[in-house]
Amino acid sequence: MADQPNAGMSEFWNGSGGENWVSREARLESSLRPFGQQAIAAGAIVAGQQILDIGFGCGDTTLEMAVKAGPEGQVHGVDISTAMVETAENKAAGKGVANVSFECADAQTKAFPVDNYDLVFSRFGVMFFDDPIAAFKNIYTALKPGGRLAFMCWAPRDQNAWVGLPLQVVAKHLSLPAPPAIDEPGPFSLSEESRVSAILGAAGFTDIAVELFQTPFVLGGDVDEAVSFLMQLSPSGGAINNAEADEPTRARIAIEMAEMLKSHESDKGVSMSAAALLVTACKQD
Repeated sequence: MADQPNAGMSEFWNGSGGENWVSREARLESSLRPFGQQAIAAGAIVAGQQILDIGFGCGDTTLEMAVKAGPEGQVHGVDISTAMVETAENKAAGKGVANVSFECADAQTKAFPVDNYDLVFSRFGVMFFDDPIAAFKNIYTALKPGGRLAFMCWAPRDQNAWVGLPLQVVAKHLSLPAPPAIDEPGPFSLSEESRVSAILGAAGFTDIAVELFQTPFVLGGDVDEAVSFLMQLSPSGGAINNAEADEPTRARIAIEMAEMLKSHESDKGVSMSAAALLVTACKQD
């Protein structure tokens, strides 16, 4: 397992990461929806298209694109989390959406059909590759000539208060490790515009464009829900879990987190500023 590409990410998303995500599916999908819709719009979907959705979470973006592609189109989702694949399949069946399919697979190594997709899309699913150039070369091969790539990835940490402020609270109680280097898999591995452009260029893409997208990120409907999210799924939650903090320490962090969040609460929930990069590119005809 250790010699497989993306083995660490696969272990995480098929363990606590995937379980925590699925357990908070409704909140997360609601919070991430503005980012996904922006990227879907950039994909300029036309009825009848073949679309690939990478790292689809619990399938909301896949289903939304399936509606736009129409009955003559098809959307195929790949994700390395078996829990998310199962959740997405159940959701599609419950909604009666027939022109979608889901697969547990790694986009870096999956042998996709060559020249098959009109659009490859991802909402925060392409930042975790061990070898991003190899991964995007593989994605490039799957696109039809003239096909389009559209994805959303996080902008730098210092532009995302929902990451920085909670980590400041955690740092009062635990020694935080250095964040992953920019060339290591993680949420911010594609946060530098120059790095994104270089990777996509090396993979063969042209017409590369990177645009900053900023919007409030809703952490929860109330402070309790926001604290739960920050203690489990966000980078602050990762720091707490990686440090194997004991229960008294977790309780103190939760109390301070709740106090910090009170000033970010409104009738729309608890939110903080967030920034992402909307990236588009093409495969030459």
